[in-house]
Amino acid sequence: MRKPLPEFAQLSLKELRSFWKKYRGNEDIERLVLEVQFSRGVINEIDVYFKSIHQAWRDNNLGELVALEKVRLLLVHQRVRQNVLAGLKPAPGRNDPPEPEPALID
Repeated sequence: MRKPLPEFAQLSLKELRSFWKKYRGNEDIERLVLEVQFSRGVINEIDVYFKSIHQAWRDNNLGELVALEKVRLLLVHQRVRQNVLAGLKPAPGRNDPPEPEPALID
């Protein structure tokens, strides 16, 4: 059985761009940066397909499929990671109270 990866701070897009500029010409680093960005793109594409499959599953009243739910949770986790890296706050949960509107300054 493989050992899980240790916890680590994810790389932001800004950090990836910094590595790209700093190590320009280092083929290994360039490939790693491209691999990270490519993988993030693939995850986003999988998320689009998942939503289509999930909707079809629900439209046919097929109940809850454990594997489909696990994939959904993995995609949610990745979306939250990407939002955090972009400096965005995660969307509130369904049962969370709405945030107050900011006060208008005259």
